[in-house]
Amino acid sequence: MTHRSAAFTVALSASLGLAFAAAVLLGASAGPSEPPIAPDPHVAAILDRVTTTALMGDLAALSGETPVTIAGSPYTITTRNTRHTAAISMTTRYAFEQLSACGLDVAYHAYTSGDFDGPRRNVVAEKLGRVDSDEVYLLTAHIDSLPDGALAPGADDNGSGSVAVMRAGCLLAPEYFAHTLRFVLFTGEEQGLGGSRAYAAECAARGETIGGVVNLDMIGYNTGEPTFDAYAWSSPTAPGVDSRDLADKFSSLVTAYGLDLSPTRLNDDNFPIMYSDQWSFLEQGYPGILVIEGLNADDFNPHYHRTSDTVDFINPHYFAELTKASVASIAHLGQRLPTGILSGTARVSGGSPLPPMTITAESKSYHGPFHLSAGPMDTFTASLPVGTYTVTVEPAHPFHLPAATRVGITTDTLTTVDLVLSRAAAIYLPSVCRSSSAVR
Repeated sequence: MTHRSAAFTVALSASLGLAFAAAVLLGASAGPSEPPIAPDPHVAAILDRVTTTALMGDLAALSGETPVTIAGSPYTITTRNTRHTAAISMTTRYAFEQLSACGLDVAYHAYTSGDFDGPRRNVVAEKLGRVDSDEVYLLTAHIDSLPDGALAPGADDNGSGSVAVMRAGCLLAPEYFAHTLRFVLFTGEEQGLGGSRAYAAECAARGETIGGVVNLDMIGYNTGEPTFDAYAWSSPTAPGVDSRDLADKFSSLVTAYGLDLSPTRLNDDNFPIMYSDQWSFLEQGYPGILVIEGLNADDFNPHYHRTSDTVDFINPHYFAELTKASVASIAHLGQRLPTGILSGTARVSGGSPLPPMTITAESKSYHGPFHLSAGPMDTFTASLPVGTYTVTVEPAHPFHLPAATRVGITTDTLTTVDLVLSRAAAIYLPSVCRSSSAVR
């Protein structure tokens, strides 16, 4: 969460103060207003793969407890402060490499700010939607940390949110969605939302349709009841109304998947919603929410913005449950497409060795072809969204003809297909000889 005045930090460390707590409670919602959401068994299986061991290992790496590998060399992330040029560059490269290794399309988003001695960058990973790719949903966190010295582990603020975003991206990378998903890590948050403000402004300038932003900022500290807050904008007009709907949906998913969490929706127009990256999107007219540990319950991390913000004060179970809620929220917002399995063989008539080939599956229901990888023994297997496809094998060698067939993919069902490539007919051109006695 972005830095505030010293006076406020003192008040916050003293259990937030009764006046502040009372002000926050005035905005509290009695509960989600949307009807219950039915859980997706496939998403539930994905959530089962969120483990405390993996999360805490990732957090130890990001907060400098253990070394990491960046650009093929060992490195220890002792600070992620955006003012430290070399350190924040290595941090963003680490995030880029982690997300890219999961199969996502990853890019840097560069920006400039008077707060820094040169350009800085955010990390943006994308999973393109297959039905309505122009509608985009974001799961975000700020990856930078405080304090300003050479040591700023920032395990809770905001290594916790950053690890959850990266874990969500990697878990959902093999899935298909109707809408486009982006997993975005911002820098410069602690200096006034620099990275997110620049990125949100560019999204608006491009005319992008962003259906919702779920921003995770400090989701690992808990000492009592497993409460967390979903802050929505109190504005009676858009995007405030959509912001509250988004918060309700997030809370409903906690119930739908039986997570060990107690959500509270709070409507606010000042602190804390103005002090984290979702505010940059609200400013541009996009709905967004802040998901944060129990601020309203006075269970806020006392190591906030200190060198003592380490993994030692993270509650692994609570951290995992909030990560699961975040994975479920972005999967439902993007509308995960049910899938089935296509398995097949591609061979040459007559038993000849199979030439190099390209295998694609195309459907009128989805944008773009699905590229299938050939496996051993001339086989291929792929998970595909439910629908009817034309599966085509294109041999690289001109001596063989393409083969194609129509197949239907149904939910959680194995469909098999056998494609046979025939040899192209040989064409012999007549030989033309010039006589030595030809007329000149």
